[in-house]
Amino acid sequence: MKLKNKIVIALTFLFIIYKIILANETEVCMPDQCIIDGIKSMANFKFNEAHKKFYNLYVLDSNHPSSFFYIAFLKTKMSEYYLENNNLNIIQYLNYAESLADKLLSKNSKDIDALFYKTAINALKAYSEGYKSSWWNSAQYGKEMRKYSLKILEIEPKNKDALYFIGTYNYFADIIPAIQKFIRLLLFIPGGNKKIGLEQLQIAAEEGHYTKIEAMQTLLLIYTYFEKDYIKAENYALQLIHQFPDNPFYKLVLSNCYYREKKWESCSSVLSKINNKYNHLKKRGQAAIIYEAEYWLARCYLHQYNFETSIQILNNIINEHPSKPAWLYQWSILSLAQAYDMLNYEENALIYYYKVLTIKDHRNAHAKVKWRLKNNKTLPLFYTDY
Repeated sequence: MKLKNKIVIALTFLFIIYKIILANETEVCMPDQCIIDGIKSMANFKFNEAHKKFYNLYVLDSNHPSSFFYIAFLKTKMSEYYLENNNLNIIQYLNYAESLADKLLSKNSKDIDALFYKTAINALKAYSEGYKSSWWNSAQYGKEMRKYSLKILEIEPKNKDALYFIGTYNYFADIIPAIQKFIRLLLFIPGGNKKIGLEQLQIAAEEGHYTKIEAMQTLLLIYTYFEKDYIKAENYALQLIHQFPDNPFYKLVLSNCYYREKKWESCSSVLSKINNKYNHLKKRGQAAIIYEAEYWLARCYLHQYNFETSIQILNNIINEHPSKPAWLYQWSILSLAQAYDMLNYEENALIYYYKVLTIKDHRNAHAKVKWRLKNNKTLPLFYTDY
C-alpha cells in the first residue's frame, strides 16, 4: 500500500475517533430531541445542559439555523436573569441563523423548518428591540414575524407553533401604547386582536411542539402584568413550577400574584424558599433574581408589620449594594425609610429618604420621596407597591 493511501486511511480513522469522542462529550441526540431537551433544561434554569443540547445541533448539521438560533435564544433568556450581557453576540448568532434559513428558502420557499426559524428569529429580534425601547425596530421585526408565521399557516393550517407567534403578535399589537401604535401606522403594520391572540396562545400552550413552554410562560406574564388576572396567572405559574421546579423565576412571578392579592403569608412562604435554595448564586455574581426575591420578601414582611425581619433583609441588600436590577438598590433604601416611618422613627426615616434623592431616579422613586417630604406624612406602602 502506498504511503499516501496509508496516510489517508490513518487520517480517516483519526477523524472517526474524534467524532466518536466529540459525540460522547456532547451526548449527541437526534435534532428534534436535542431541541426539546434543551428547551426543557433552559426552562429548569439548567443553562449549561441547555447549551450542550443546542451545541449538539451544530455537531449534527453546522449549516442548519437551529443551533445558532437556540444558542441566541438561550443567551437572551440568560440576559433576562442578568446572567448574560453580550447583546451584540446574540444579534450575531441571530443574523447568521437567518442567513442559513434564507439559503434553505432559496431552495424551497415552502420549507416549513426554514420558515419557522425566520419567524422565530424575527420574534426574538422584535423582543430584544422592544426590551431596549427601540419601538421602530421592534415594530419592523414584528411585522416580519407576522408575515412568516402566516406563511406557515397557509402551508400548514394546523401548525400550533405558528399560532404562538401570531398569537403573541395579535395580543401585543392590540395593547401597545399610543406612540407604538403611531409607529405601527407609519410602517403599515396591521393591528392585532387581544381576544384572538389569547386564544391562539392558549392553543400553543396546550398543543405546541417547540413553543409549548414559551407559550405558557408568555401567558403567565400576560395574566400577571397586563391582564392582572391573578387566578389564571397562578394556574400557569403552578404548572410551570411543577414541571420545572429549579427555575426561581416562575416562583418569583407566583409570589407577585400573591402580593397583588395581599396574600402576605403565601407570598413570603414562596419567596423565602427561593432565597434558601438559590443564595449560592451570590458567590458567582449572578444573584439579581435572588436580590429581587429578597426585596419583595422584605415588602411582604412590612405589610405584615414584621419590621425587625424586614429591616434586617433591607439592610443586607443595601450593604451588598447589588447593581442589578438597576432599580433595586434605590428602592430598598426607600422601603427601609418607610419601615422606620411606620415605626415613628422619623429621624432615621428622613436619612434614608434623602439618600434616595442622591441616587439616579428609577421607577419614579424621587417623586415618592418628594410627596413624603412635602406632605410630612408617612409614605403609604400601597403608594410604592408599583
